[in-house]
Amino acid sequence: MKIAICDADTAFSCKLKHILYAYSNKYKLDFFIEIFNSGEQLLNSQSNFLLIFIEYTLTGINGLETAKQIYSRNQSTKIIFLTNESKFIFDAFHINAYRFIKKPLSEDEINISLNRLFFDSHTHYPVRINDGYMTHCINTDEIIYIEADNKFCYIHLCDRVILCKKTMARIYDALPKIYFQKINRAFVVNLKFVSKFNAESVFLKNGEALHITRTYYKDFKNFMINSQTIKKSG
Repeated sequence: MKIAICDADTAFSCKLKHILYAYSNKYKLDFFIEIFNSGEQLLNSQSNFLLIFIEYTLTGINGLETAKQIYSRNQSTKIIFLTNESKFIFDAFHINAYRFIKKPLSEDEINISLNRLFFDSHTHYPVRINDGYMTHCINTDEIIYIEADNKFCYIHLCDRVILCKKTMARIYDALPKIYFQKINRAFVVNLKFVSKFNAESVFLKNGEALHITRTYYKDFKNFMINSQTIKKSG
């Protein structure tokens, strides 16, 4: 998941980056974070970011104008404005900003924002799966589990199974890690469809049971516990 920090204060950006990576390590998320010193630098980037933290009062192109241009390219990007000035809050909401956080930086406030973002159903997104003959347009929340088959894999949905001409590892890399977890070398499951589990099996809401290995069980159990805790507190 690509995240951008856009702020002229390098020390502030580094502190925020440290908080974000600490969060990603705790919840087994795969963050890739880039730092920019100005709106111009951010707009010149070729990356599509899931989340952008941006200082409102940037020199040159300010945070609001930068955000408007970003939204014109990709409306699914979530933007969190950062500033000392509360008077800018209403301007930020006019462009549908995700959140507004006042400085000085609060780790608790950052963590709350991340919890709400990554455990909101809207973090699912459309993906395209090619079976060699046809491209299937599906949403990630439709996937029940993925099954590896050498250089290919099978995408199991509620109503059908799609043969994908890519490895399971490549498909897994494209999915929101907050929902999808490995249970062995051959299977990745969508936590949304897990009804119960033990040290040997993961039981799905469609009635199937998949084997979970000892290597993956501890991380899977901890992640399920953490996700339920966040959902209750969020």
